[in-house]
Amino acid sequence: MKPTSQISPSQHASRSFPLTDYAFKATADAKSSSSAVRPATKAPAFHKLSSEVFGAETGRDYLIELLAFILIIGISAWPIISAMVAVTRLVRNY
Repeated sequence: MKPTSQISPSQHASRSFPLTDYAFKATADAKSSSSAVRPATKAPAFHKLSSEVFGAETGRDYLIELLAFILIIGISAWPIISAMVAVTRLVRNY
């Protein structure tokens, strides 16, 4: 059931928000699911669920991710090491 509007044209000019109908109550659904109807079952832990689903692919993905991580570390460490070598040569020649 939709509540009726309580705004009159004279109120519209003085107020920017409609009045709230605090007596409005939603109808209860007759087919509500209750925990009393079904017995409670313990859900498996999240890490066990993911290991069951992705168990076969974990080894390959881990190896690919490890190689990509090593590549990124090598690429980012190269300019740092090069800069350290350049600073060392500058200090020795000074």
